Amino acid sequence: MTSSAKIFAVTYFLGASMLMCLGVLMPGGSGLVAVFAKPGGLTAAEVIARAEGSIIFVRDGSWVALTESEDHEFIASLYRAGAGFVASSAVAQLCARWNGVLGENTI
Repeated sequence: MTSSAKIFAVTYFLGASMLMCLGVLMPGGSGLVAVFAKPGGLTAAEVIARAEGSIIFVRDGSWVALTESEDHEFIASLYRAGAGFVASSAVAQLCARWNGVLGENTI
């Protein structure tokens, strides 16, 4: 295999892997979502408040907060309010369990 073919194969593999990871992390609709603030912007709690959502959990750093999503329109309103990234309910549940916010029976 030539070096250019190896570079293409590695680039293709890394690109496909990144797309898969982003697809898994994107929220699918209703449920818990993790809101990540943009660096130097509003805090995650302020983003949720501007989108008229309820804050379920926020810690000292305030760059990540958990909220409940009703539909895709709420996710879009979070982005319009200044969210850097809104992660899926799987990520939000992991954050909640990691911080002991919600018991395993409640998620």
